[in-house]
Amino acid sequence: MRYAAQIFDLMQLLYEEGGFNDHTVRCEIRLDSRLDEAVLRGATAAVLRSVPILATAFRRGSRGFFWESIPASDLDRSFVAAEDEGEFEAAATRRIAEGEGPQLKVVYLHGERGAVAVTANHMLADGAALKGLVYYLCETYSRLREDPNYVPPTVDGDRGLGAVLRAVGPLALARALLGRGEKTNRPGEATFPFEDEDEARPFVATRLLGGREVAGLRERCRSLGATVNDAFVAAFYRVLGRKLGAEAAGKLEIPISVDMRRYLPDRGFGGLSNLSSSVIPELGFREGEGFDATVARAKAAMDALKGRNIGLGGFARMGLLDALPRRMALAIMRRSLELPLIGTTNLGALVPARLRFAGTQVTSAYACGSIKYKPHFQVALSGYDGTLTLSSNLYGGPKARAAVEAFLDGMAGELASGD
Repeated sequence: MRYAAQIFDLMQLLYEEGGFNDHTVRCEIRLDSRLDEAVLRGATAAVLRSVPILATAFRRGSRGFFWESIPASDLDRSFVAAEDEGEFEAAATRRIAEGEGPQLKVVYLHGERGAVAVTANHMLADGAALKGLVYYLCETYSRLREDPNYVPPTVDGDRGLGAVLRAVGPLALARALLGRGEKTNRPGEATFPFEDEDEARPFVATRLLGGREVAGLRERCRSLGATVNDAFVAAFYRVLGRKLGAEAAGKLEIPISVDMRRYLPDRGFGGLSNLSSSVIPELGFREGEGFDATVARAKAAMDALKGRNIGLGGFARMGLLDALPRRMALAIMRRSLELPLIGTTNLGALVPARLRFAGTQVTSAYACGSIKYKPHFQVALSGYDGTLTLSSNLYGGPKARAAVEAFLDGMAGELASGD
């Protein structure tokens, strides 16, 4: 079976080829007890059968780019059992090779308290699609425990961006294309100050804000009429600004991700896709400014973007490329590709009622973006059951990890205390 490559598939391919990221998105789930490994393995196999594009490899042929089904014997690579935390982290951070497949990997950690990492190729799925896929795996596992003959419903829907373009309508698209262009993904002048080192191993650094800290943050945001995302953006600018120094920080332009499903009446799990865009809020850094004042400016900047159909400018331009032959579109993208050196992404909240493996309780969970190659740097935000997790992923050595950990400490301090 073959599936045509979508325009955002090719964009993510260029991101990896250009040295931006490893185009693999991840979700990690910690449990209070063991899972049934045989059932989890069976659930993984069932997902590959019922979401068939995951059981493919990416091909470049004389007629274009496509996803092609791989032999059933190759599908076993989708499930990995790890005996300890080291094996678990190594398997969970290993890049998915699009040319080999499958495009899904489920890693299970043995132990009294189990853990599951679900990774998917970002060429096929963005953060929202990843969450849908994780819920689908949870449901499949839970059903299979009750009925070994359970077959999950097929997920093979439209993967293109047409649904969003149709939902916003031609007038809004014309305004986005012809009006004042919003800044999207340009690199900017600032770079994260990594030290030189030879080692470059993939790692994921995280910081958890507990329920009491998050409740306090939400209360402060309500008093300002702001969102948690406004506070997240503000904290990022503040910590980065202090790290870079006033002169460099005054030129900050940080892309933030936008889930374009916001324009769809139905955000259901109809097919794996990338439906994300990005914008750059006019925020900058002001030395000596208090946290609440920065949040208020972030809110104003984000409100202004939302008033102009946030994210639609870049998405509409991708729609124009989507109408071209794939090789021509790829050549244009390759010439005009701009890779952000520093960015943020908000993957939203994981829903406890849907993030559930029958017979166990989830103790913590987070989703995170793809692992970046230096000098690129990104911080992601995700939520679960009243908590928030900051994460940053990178190919780097001990010095890079220490710098990333310190940065996340700074952000967590801002969000927890507002100082």
